[in-house]
Amino acid sequence: MFTFALDPQALFLERSRQFAGWGIPWPVIRRMQARIADCWDEGPGGWAHEWIQEAEAAERQQRFMLAALLYGAARFPSITSPLRAQALQCQMACFERGMQGLPVQVERRLVGLPAHPAITVPVHLYAPRAGGERPLVLLSGGVDTGKVELHRLACLLTRLGRFRVAAVDMPGTAESGMALTADAHLIYQGLLGALAPTGRRAVLGVSFGGHWAAKLALLEAVDAAVNLGGPTVVFESGSAFMRSLPNGMPGIIANALGLTGMPGETAMAELMQPFSLRAQGLLERPRCAPMLVINGEHDQYIPQQDSTVLARHANNRVWLMRGMSHCAAEGLIRILPAVVAWLRVQLLGEPLGARLALSLAECLLPPRLASH
Repeated sequence: MFTFALDPQALFLERSRQFAGWGIPWPVIRRMQARIADCWDEGPGGWAHEWIQEAEAAERQQRFMLAALLYGAARFPSITSPLRAQALQCQMACFERGMQGLPVQVERRLVGLPAHPAITVPVHLYAPRAGGERPLVLLSGGVDTGKVELHRLACLLTRLGRFRVAAVDMPGTAESGMALTADAHLIYQGLLGALAPTGRRAVLGVSFGGHWAAKLALLEAVDAAVNLGGPTVVFESGSAFMRSLPNGMPGIIANALGLTGMPGETAMAELMQPFSLRAQGLLERPRCAPMLVINGEHDQYIPQQDSTVLARHANNRVWLMRGMSHCAAEGLIRILPAVVAWLRVQLLGEPLGARLALSLAECLLPPRLASH
């Protein structure tokens, strides 16, 4: 088992809002917080064990979507043991049973990549119940949040934006079946080519997923991108960056990289440096697909520079939300309608209705730092 220092109470303190955002009720979160004493013990009082007990109870009540989310919490933040791998399998089985109750069409599909015939990627495809050709939004989480946990966001994009949405796990996580590498954008590009060979397409990346959204925009591989809290250049700061990460994040990333144990601080920093978009020469490119960059003023993982460095392109917008933390999580209920409206402007050719909706949604945004 790959373990690393991780205090369950600190994890609850930081991530409870995230679990609630997935759709786990607050009373359940508080109950789990009281019962869990260790992140890695696989018996009573252990993180995975206690969440699985709760998930199995929900499954017996045929509350399959809730059970899927609880199994997702059981495997959180990394699949480091057979018990967490079992929770992932149960999560997908429950999601398949619960997805029929969602307000949009949902299909679970294995998608082959034209340039990599040996690779198939599990994808959850969301579409409005009314048919027709629609732009595609590729939706990706980060190093600890998978596609099932993003089902609410996928439904919002589908219902409010009238997009097709393809939700995927970031390479190195959940069902991806591959390690995280600095060239993982090729997987996203392959999926875009397979799912939207024609028509307009965008990518929305959450947390580390925002890194890939930024990279695809800089490569002009999409028509628009939303980077919600993604790192871009912080990897260049080496060991100082790794030391700054709270709540086991270095271990979470190391697991995503496919390592079997926690490397030393210097070795870990060296592994991450190739991910810098500046080191890859991408920030100096003269053109970039329109990008919306959003984060909190006080992100505990990513410095403001990683957002503001993307403001050099005239088509990009950077929204740093005053007083908020990673991914501006505290204000997402007010931010996401503006994200959908911005995507509609970019993907539908800026019709008057989409522009008016964006102007209204921007008026409802939380306070932001001065524009960059």
